[in-house]
Amino acid sequence: MTTSSVMFVNEGIFGISDDAQVPMETVRWSNGLAAPMDHGAWVLTGINTGLVNVTAQCFDAAPPIEATDWEEIVEVSVRSIAGDLRINSGYSITPDDLPLLNPQGPGWYRMRVHASGRSINPDGVSDEPVEDYLIAVWPQEPAESVVIRSSKMIDEALLANADATPQEAAHSTPEPHDTAERDRRADVRARLLRSLQDD
Repeated sequence: MTTSSVMFVNEGIFGISDDAQVPMETVRWSNGLAAPMDHGAWVLTGINTGLVNVTAQCFDAAPPIEATDWEEIVEVSVRSIAGDLRINSGYSITPDDLPLLNPQGPGWYRMRVHASGRSINPDGVSDEPVEDYLIAVWPQEPAESVVIRSSKMIDEALLANADATPQEAAHSTPEPHDTAERDRRADVRARLLRSLQDD
């Protein structure tokens, strides 16, 4: 099922959450686009305040990746504890036409966040939507966050959050601890540093 709406955002975020208290102390901002928490997640917009276009999709299993029309795509794991996972503005201004994202009830889900237009009016105000988001969700056990299509904004966020504290790491989704994975991440960080220095 696919449903679209225009939604108001403020303070540069909108939420994917249950009707439950938002555990802000567990938020992980690492990729700069989708920020999971102990349950629920935030999506970071380019604008600070205004309207954005949002499309929601829910699936029974992972859909094929459709990257053609999107500037940024990330996947994160998100947990529903109340069984009412929905897109909301974070300010009790939630479009009624956006669907329940977890008809299967409480548990772990995978969320693929697509975005375009975040760099058009950064931290600005927009009375007309200039940013587009597609939120696709399906049931899946927790897994490491993945950047499918990056951008300068995502690269900068990954670099800024590369040295997470032990407390921050304790709230992150479980990740592999083998040497090859650590080496791969060190290589990714080095490439990000080089690309940002070249700009």
